[in-house]
Amino acid sequence: MKNLKNFDEDCFNIYKEAVERKEEGSTKEILSSVEALISILYFDYSTKFDGNEIYNLVPFGFSGERKDCLIDLYQYKSATIKKVKKKILDCQIVTINATCQYCTLNSVNSLDHFIPKGDFPEFSVNPLNLFPCCSECNAKKSKYSYNGEESLFLNLYLDELPEKKYLKADFDFSNDVPLVTFDLYNPEDIEPSLYRTISNHYGRLDLLERMRFKSNEIITEIIKPIKRYYHFSHDIDEIKKFLREEELEFQEAYGFNYWKSILRLSLIEKTDFWEKYIM
Repeated sequence: MKNLKNFDEDCFNIYKEAVERKEEGSTKEILSSVEALISILYFDYSTKFDGNEIYNLVPFGFSGERKDCLIDLYQYKSATIKKVKKKILDCQIVTINATCQYCTLNSVNSLDHFIPKGDFPEFSVNPLNLFPCCSECNAKKSKYSYNGEESLFLNLYLDELPEKKYLKADFDFSNDVPLVTFDLYNPEDIEPSLYRTISNHYGRLDLLERMRFKSNEIITEIIKPIKRYYHFSHDIDEIKKFLREEELEFQEAYGFNYWKSILRLSLIEKTDFWEKYIM
């Protein structure tokens, strides 16, 4: 999991482009009639985004036809939204630009409205409010990101991920293939409110169970290269050193608490793993 760079062009131009692409008629007239107001609201969003205060935004209160038209302006397969998605993904490092960073498990095939478009229809096509993710995370995240007291999910444009441990893996070696479980912990004193947000995010997206399930699918593929290393060198300490150095590169590319790195690094520290599956 890594932070993403946000859309860095004039967001209000996206609103104008989306409106311009609408067919002539009452919907386009309604959207054009609120353009000056939307410009002010976009400026307010950008200001609060820059100050990491988007939860202080207050819905303008659009209702009726105007609300419906604003919500309908967002169409995932529209040319405007495709352009926004491409722009956001293209500015990320290549190792993560196609992977949902909410979970790091699935491919990006959706855009999440961090502030819900049902409550804030004015921001339905605001690129700062659109986060590339997978449909599974989008569905689990549902509508709300804040409960009035604390963040329920990480905003990976704004919430800076710590380079400190918070994800760990443990194993059951009683089967033919080691079974893994993941858990969260805070041994390096991550700031409490950020750690609560991390915990909320992992819990509400069911990430620990989803990572466990995914790990049990791939763990034999992790064991194979380690067996090859052991075939050429029976020096376990030297193999561990090499694998740790390799994982530093993966963590740089995919995130400090990337689940596959945590899985491999935890696995090689277990004596039972070497005795039962490698030696």
